[in-house]
Amino acid sequence: MKESTKVLVLLIGLPILASQLSCNKVAERKPADISVLQEKAKVSVNNWVRKHPDEFIKYKPISFEGFTARYERTEMTSYLSDKMEEELAKPKINQHRIDSLKILLEKNKGILMGYTILHKYQTKTIAGEVVKHEDLVFLDSTFHVATILSPDAYDMIMDLKLIFRPDSLQKK
Repeated sequence: MKESTKVLVLLIGLPILASQLSCNKVAERKPADISVLQEKAKVSVNNWVRKHPDEFIKYKPISFEGFTARYERTEMTSYLSDKMEEELAKPKINQHRIDSLKILLEKNKGILMGYTILHKYQTKTIAGEVVKHEDLVFLDSTFHVATILSPDAYDMIMDLKLIFRPDSLQKK
């Protein structure tokens, strides 16, 4: 009787367990909706600006554009990027190979380090003059503002880890 009960539990329990595991994997694989992530970034930037009113006098947001996830460059992403550049440099490009490399790169992004969003806004000087700004805002993976740079300055950054430090390292 005990063995039949065990078999019955296994017959009932295994499909339930398999169902839950497959649902969890589907949920893990499903990327978050980009518009939801972009909205979180906007809210974080606006909250950050409100906490720094001396730096943003008479702040008025204009737009948020170019929301992008940033990943740590790993050996695999470097390898795949190099292979893609090699293929693109050839006189006759093999589009099938490029597409395959893009798929592999998408599957092997590396560790999520944070996000960037281009923020256009205006402020006013003490004299009342309107000044337009365009900043590239870096957010960590928890949507805290890590730093704000001129969009041109981004190209000069050599090590993204310097920007996306874990919060525990930033506390004193």
